[in-house]
Amino acid sequence: MGSASLQDLMTNHRNQDRWLKDIEARQRNIVFPDTTRNSSRFWQNLGTIPSATSWTGLLILAVFYFTLLAAFLCIIFRSGKLLSFILATLLIGGPIFAGIAWATRRTLRNLQNAGRSQKRRTSARVTV
Repeated sequence: MGSASLQDLMTNHRNQDRWLKDIEARQRNIVFPDTTRNSSRFWQNLGTIPSATSWTGLLILAVFYFTLLAAFLCIIFRSGKLLSFILATLLIGGPIFAGIAWATRRTLRNLQNAGRSQKRRTSARVTV
């Protein structure tokens, strides 16, 4: 009975050590592997289901952003330059947005195709 509890304590200690090393690695974030690993965690976490706290933060950010946008558009409208502002925004922001959308779709398509080809290779190995 005493050895089982000692084994549990050692396992918990190893898990805690692993967790502390992981936290330290995330905090460094100054050299190449750490920055890449942390940025990949960021993008992976964007796809997870957000919590109530995340939704609250997103709501506060959206209210702030749209209030700022409304104030900015009111200032532009009063100066009489609304049409030129919209045209400039579309000419500058449009190609940037289109490039991001195209690159995102291409990357997602490549990831889907890579997953399919890997499944085919795995099933081919099983059948052979």
